[in-house]
Parts: sequence; C-alpha cells; structure tokens
Amino acid sequence: MQSDNQTARLQTLTAAQRAPSSRPLRPMRAPAAEADKQLRDLPAAFDKFGIGDGATLSFHHHYRNGDRLINAVLEEAARRGLRGLRIAPSSLFPVHAPLAAHVASGVIAEIITDYAKGPAAAAMLSGQLSRPATLQSHGGRARELAVGDLDVDVAFIGASVALTDGTCTGRGGTLPCGPLGYAMVDASYARVSVVCAHEISTDPLPHIDIPAAHVDAVLPFPDPGVVSGIASDTTIPSQTLQAARIGELAAQVIAATGAMRNGLSLQTGAGGYSLGAVPIIGAAMAERHLRGSFLSGGITGAHVALQQAGLFERIHDVQCFDGAAVTSSIVNPNHHAMSASQYANPLDSSAIVNELSVMVLGAVEVDRAFNVNVTIGGDGSLIGGPGGHPDAAQGASLTIVTTGLTAGGYAKFVENVRCVTTPGASVDVIVTDHGIAVNPARPDLLADVTAAGMPVATFDELKDIARQQATRTATALSDRPRIFIEDRRGGILDWA
Repeated sequence: MQSDNQTARLQTLTAAQRAPSSRPLRPMRAPAAEADKQLRDLPAAFDKFGIGDGATLSFHHHYRNGDRLINAVLEEAARRGLRGLRIAPSSLFPVHAPLAAHVASGVIAEIITDYAKGPAAAAMLSGQLSRPATLQSHGGRARELAVGDLDVDVAFIGASVALTDGTCTGRGGTLPCGPLGYAMVDASYARVSVVCAHEISTDPLPHIDIPAAHVDAVLPFPDPGVVSGIASDTTIPSQTLQAARIGELAAQVIAATGAMRNGLSLQTGAGGYSLGAVPIIGAAMAERHLRGSFLSGGITGAHVALQQAGLFERIHDVQCFDGAAVTSSIVNPNHHAMSASQYANPLDSSAIVNELSVMVLGAVEVDRAFNVNVTIGGDGSLIGGPGGHPDAAQGASLTIVTTGLTAGGYAKFVENVRCVTTPGASVDVIVTDHGIAVNPARPDLLADVTAAGMPVATFDELKDIARQQATRTATALSDRPRIFIEDRRGGILDWA
C-alpha cells in the first residue's frame, strides 16, 4: 500500500506531467561572421552581444570542481544589475557556491542543468527561484539544444587554447581539460558562442573541439579552470575491500550472462563502486584473453590503462575525469572525442550509448521496481542528478547497478526511491557486497547467474539487511516541487 506522502507525490507528478517533446532536429547555427572576433575581456562580451535581463546563458563543466568561468560571468552580470537570467550549465559543483547569492538576489531566476552539488544545489531547493529548476540527462540536454526546446542566447565556453578566429580545444596548451564534448553541442546551436581561452595562439592546434564557424568571439581568460579540480568526489574510484567485492561480482555477472566476450563495449558511470570495477573487469578480460571494442563516457586513468594494455580497441570520450585521461586524449590516436549529442542524444539512433554491451552504474537508492535515485540524498539534499545515468542505462544491453546497502547511515534499498532518476525498466541487475538482485523482468539473466552459482538475493532480503544496518531515518521531502527531473525526451519523470 502506498503511503500518504507517496500518493501526494504521484498526484503532484500527474498534474505536472507534460508529453515528451516531438520537435525534430533543427539545422545547426549559421556560420559566424569572419570579421575580427577578438575581445579584450568579459565586459566587452556583455557589451558586444547586448546581454540583458532574462537572457539564457549556457556553460560547460569540463573543469568540474575547478571551474572558474561560471562564477566570473555571473559576477559580471550582477555588477551590471541584471535580473531574471536563465542559466543552463551542463553541471554545477561546490566551487559554484557564489550562485546561491545570485539566486537570492534575483540575478538568476531559473536553472537548467544535468547535475548539481554543493551550495548551488541547495539554492535550487531553496524555493527562491522564480520557476522550479530542471534536471536533465546529458543526452536529454543535447536533444533539447538540438531541437530548440533549450534556446541559448550566449554560450560561454572555457578552453585551454584557442586561435584568434575562435577555433578552440581542451586538448592542448598548459591548462588542458580534455575534449569539450558538452560545449560542442552548445556552440552548434547557441545564437552566440564566446570562447574564453587560457591561451590564444597563432600556432596550429593539436586538436579541434569547436570550429571557428561556431564561434562569434574569443577573449583571453586566464585560468578558466583549475585542473586539480577535475578529479574529485564521484570521479575517484573506490579502493575499499567492499568496492573490490562489488567489482568482482560485477565482473562475474558480465561473464555469467555471456556479455564478457570479444567485442565487448563498456561504460562505467561516475561513482566510487562503478569506477572501482573498471580494473577488475579488465583483469577478468585479460584472464580470458578477450579484446573489447570500445570504452566510453567519462574517462579515467583506469579506462586508459585498459585500452593501452590492448584490452579495448578505442576510447570514446565526452569528458575526462582525471589527469591521466586528459593526457591520453591529447597523445593517444585511439582516444576519440565525442560530443554529448554523439554520446547520448535519444534522437540519434547511432548514439554511442545505444552500442553499449554493458553499463555499470552507481546508486543513492534503489526500490522494489528497480528504479534508481542518484539525485536526492537521505537528508533531503540535492547531491547530483541524472548526468548520463538514464541515457546509458536505457541504451546498454546489460545495465548493472553497483551499490552498498547503506550510505551515511541511510538505507539504500527502499520501498520507493525518494526521486526517480533512472526508471527500473532500464535496470537489469543490482550488485551489492551482500548479494545480487535481478530485475524480475529479466528471468533469462536470473537463470544465468543462478547457474553460475552466484550469490543471488531477493530485493526483500537486501532491503531487510539494509534496514538493519541503517542508523538514520530519511528526511521528508517538501510537499511542493522545487526541481523537475526530465526524462530523456523531455517529459517530466519525477520531482523533488
């Protein structure tokens, strides 16, 4: 039986529902004029392009928790007294704490993003925004840009090095961050694109992420990001004994289901357990003398090591998660950049996520229907968002969620997740250090892992252990939406 709170949530969700967008892809923006594109600084960009009240500004997150550009742009907006801005950063991190003050003052009226953590995330839940914030998947964001549901006035793009005509990259110079996979889409569709580069060079670039035709202005911006902030929090693999056990079981599931074979394509999502499984899966492949086709997604040094060891032919990279990946993206000819649209746009039938054999993900909560929450923590705070989680889960042939039974004292196996980020229909197996739960919709997989002698458990068994281990009770959520979570095609999936 549903609780009163769950019933109220469903009623609110029903009222908020909108049909997924049916708009077709639109042509990419017209080529930028070939006139002199060089500007002296950010204020000059505001002046040249008439950025005013209510403008929609977009940003990328390739420097992650080291990013400096978003804060600088919004500080300039505040200095000018602008109000009612809609901002669309691909992700937000603790480093973006100044945004909280801009929400409180009215500089920012709306936030559309894929992931948020820290003070900016708290501001999204504060009720101070003029409209509820929106959380999208990486593929959903690319789709909205490509069809015009997210119409950007000015895209600000932090780059490590650019030419005077605006051609730019994150794969070169003295402050590299790796491929600018998210900014590639923004630059393709925004009315105006402004490149803010650590270095402006006259020498040929080693790689081109964004061509001059998609750039309207380029300006010097020292240190658009601190590279040490790229690897942080969920991009650091867990190396605990628990993580090792979970990684070993994940590798065994891949083998038992027949997915571990020549040509395997693999992605692992952000999260300590899922990233910690990478070398363990690689070791299992090496033991069987197997060679996979590609690795994709956010890339770490662990992925690079597997490719360099000959266990995978190539890497498809939308963003780098650490310095080793950044270096590889520059020097390794088998390390390929891809845009967020090529990665996960649901309107692209050839998107990389649709070619995945196996996806290994993390979770904050899972429920009886195998729904996954990676958005709202047990204390009610916003601790992330969809990112590529629902995109790759839906696209992969085998989707594995790796998780412990508790975190922070809160049970992770619950009757109903606090917020659906990825629908259970896209999840096949949940792997914990206490056993493996298989989605009832996949009896074929249950037969495989049972025949392999793996420690299969029911959802209720894992939920009971989680409840016994938990030391804290989850905080009740607000009774009104402050954040809407979109599904990949633009419908409302849930709210928080």
